[in-house]
Amino acid sequence: MKTTAYKYFLQLTVLFIAGSLIFSSCTKDEEEDDILFKQENEDFYEFMLQWYYWNEEIPNINPSELSDMHHVLEEIKYKELDRWSYITDLQEFLAYFEESKMIGYGFGSAWDGDDNLRISFVFNTTSMYDEGVRRSWIIEQINGTTVSPGTNINQLLGPNEPGIENTFTFRKPDGTTVDLQVQKEEVVMNSILHYDIIELDDLNVGYLVLQGFTTPTKDELNEVFEEFAAQGVDELILDMRYNGGGQTSIANHISSMIAGSAVSGEPFAIFRYNDLQAADNDKTENFVQVDHTLDLDRLVAIATNSTASASEMVINGLLPFMDVTIVGDDTYGKPMGANAFNYNNEYALVPITFKIANANDEGDYFDGLPVDVPAGDDLSRMFGDPQETSLQQALFFIQTGSTKGAPVHVPVYKQPVEQMTGLQRIIGAF
Repeated sequence: MKTTAYKYFLQLTVLFIAGSLIFSSCTKDEEEDDILFKQENEDFYEFMLQWYYWNEEIPNINPSELSDMHHVLEEIKYKELDRWSYITDLQEFLAYFEESKMIGYGFGSAWDGDDNLRISFVFNTTSMYDEGVRRSWIIEQINGTTVSPGTNINQLLGPNEPGIENTFTFRKPDGTTVDLQVQKEEVVMNSILHYDIIELDDLNVGYLVLQGFTTPTKDELNEVFEEFAAQGVDELILDMRYNGGGQTSIANHISSMIAGSAVSGEPFAIFRYNDLQAADNDKTENFVQVDHTLDLDRLVAIATNSTASASEMVINGLLPFMDVTIVGDDTYGKPMGANAFNYNNEYALVPITFKIANANDEGDYFDGLPVDVPAGDDLSRMFGDPQETSLQQALFFIQTGSTKGAPVHVPVYKQPVEQMTGLQRIIGAF
């Protein structure tokens, strides 16, 4: 026998504000497995009819005929728009959003214009970082297999379990190669990959590379913005080129620090649910009063098509109140959010449950927020290098109000995310 109850347990997003769904059940033994799996599928199906944003598009199926909840989700989700709903391990989910933890190597990667898979970033707490691996290094082989577009990186690296070891052959910027045997480990991720204050004529330009929006991100941001404010930063370049999203509260926090007192109390985001949930859950979230504000009247954001969810929310939420210029490429296009539900203290159910708009009721950017100043992601250069194409264009725009002209080399930015699903796709790292 099962009962179902709802309560909020975390303020999370990917973009999500989270709630919890608890199915409490009798203890099961092996002969009960088939019956309970069928019941779980039926419970999940009924739950989706209540909470899923596109609940009116859910087909009429018999969920008990499917093998598990994952298959039920694939069968019923609104494939025309929904690229995001997923189910994952609850503890892994909480480890990421509450503690910025993942199991893996802690590196991002992207194909350059010559079909080389380059390291795009490395978290500074990892064994790879300690071994000297940095942005721009080329992964030539994994366990002796040559890496090229179409290579299944996830398959080569094996399961995300501590102790899983792989041998990487890297080509370094000086042209030499090195083989490194590295084990997967629990990685505590740093959300801020780089920050600096760049002197540009008579301006102090803050430059911040932000990779995620988790609970610990708030303390990282407070520390950096305290320095930015103390140094009298006049302009800000917010680099979110690899930012796949996170908590809406952190998106609000950084947006409030950027715009400051001029927007405090104004609408930051409007959340709209399906007709069944609207009365209890529709709301407007306002900008908040925070310390270390910059009180800027414009923002330059560096983006790619991996800039998604909460990072898009920052841009869209600020647009009604200041000039926001996007340098790089169109963003990914995720104007939706998902409550996260605790299923039986085992799984996190993360279906799309709401739509997001800004104070001008602008949303629906399913094709992404459009770029203003096209620029390439120069994977051969480090963050903060003024010759890196996107940063160079951003600085030139701040200096002149115009673009520097077409970059000499604009590779098509593409992470191997086609092999990433669910939580890993949000993290954006192996």
